Amino acid sequence: MASRRGDLPTDIGAFGPWIGSFELSLQIAERSPKTIEIYTDAARWLAQWLTKTTKVRSWGDVSRDELRLFFLYMQEIEYARGYRNNIGRALQAFFKWYAAEEEVPDPFDKFKAPPPEKLGAKRKPIIETEQMAVLIKDAERGKGFEDRRDAALLRLFAATGCRLAEITGLELDDVNVAKRTALVTGKGGKQRVVKFDVKAALALDRYLRKRAEHKASRFTNALWIGVRRSVPMTPSGVRQIVRRRGARLGMKIHPHLFRHTFTHNCLDAGMEEGDLMELNGWESRQMLLLYGSVAKGARAQRAYDRIDVMRGV
Repeated sequence: MASRRGDLPTDIGAFGPWIGSFELSLQIAERSPKTIEIYTDAARWLAQWLTKTTKVRSWGDVSRDELRLFFLYMQEIEYARGYRNNIGRALQAFFKWYAAEEEVPDPFDKFKAPPPEKLGAKRKPIIETEQMAVLIKDAERGKGFEDRRDAALLRLFAATGCRLAEITGLELDDVNVAKRTALVTGKGGKQRVVKFDVKAALALDRYLRKRAEHKASRFTNALWIGVRRSVPMTPSGVRQIVRRRGARLGMKIHPHLFRHTFTHNCLDAGMEEGDLMELNGWESRQMLLLYGSVAKGARAQRAYDRIDVMRGV
C-alpha cells in the first residue's frame, strides 16, 4: 500500500530521531517485530505527510487539526476504515509515548481515530474461482525465470492462505516440495507448518529449477529472488508482483485477498474450524469470525441447495 502515498519526502528532519527512540522503546518492551514495523512506519508516514503538507516540523507542534487532516487524506486515497483504524492505534501509541517522554499534552486526547469496521458490516471481496484460474494460468504460460517465480508465488498464496510476510520470509530449507509443506513464521515469531496442493508443488519445483540457474542463488538462501537486482525479495516487492499480475488482466488483486479467499474456500468445503485456525495461525476465534464473515452469504445459499428444506412436500 505504500505506493499510494505518492511523492511524500524521505527527509523528515527533526521527526526522525524521535521515531528511532520510539522504536528502541518498543524493542525494550519486547513488542513483536511486526508491531514495531507497523508502529514506526505509521509515525514515519505521518512525519512525511506533515513535512510536505504543513508547516509543522516537530512532534510537539502536532495538534488535533493535523491529525484530522491526515486521516482525511488517508480516506481520500481510499484506504479502508480498518486500515485507518490500525494506523490510528499505532499513532496513538506513539503520541502516548512521546507525551510521557516530554511531559507534554497528547494530541490524541479527545481525538477519535476512525473506528474499526463492525463484524459483517461490509462484505469483503474474495478472488472468485474463475478469476483465480485466469490469474494463475496467465503466469504459467511463460517459461522464463520471472513467470515461473510469479506462478509459484501465486499458487503458494492461494493454496496456503499465508500472510504476505510469511510467504516473503520463506527460505529454501523451509519448503519441502515432496511432502508439500512449508514452515512459515507468523506474528510474534510463532512458527507453524502449512500444507499446499500438488499444483503448487509443481509450480515451486519448476521455479526452483530456474532459481538454481540464477546468479544470486549462490549468495542467498531466500526462496524468492528479484529478476534484475538479484537480491532477496521484500514484502513490498512481492506485493507489487501480485498487483501487477492482476492489473494486466484488469483485476484489483492484493496479497491479503488470497487469505480471505482461502478461508472462504476451506469453510465452504466443510473444513473443521479448529483445523482452519491451526492452518491460518489463529489462536482467537474472533479471527475466525472476522474472516469467516467473508462471502458467508454465498456459503449459506449453497448450504440451502444441499438440503431439502421442504422435506419432499
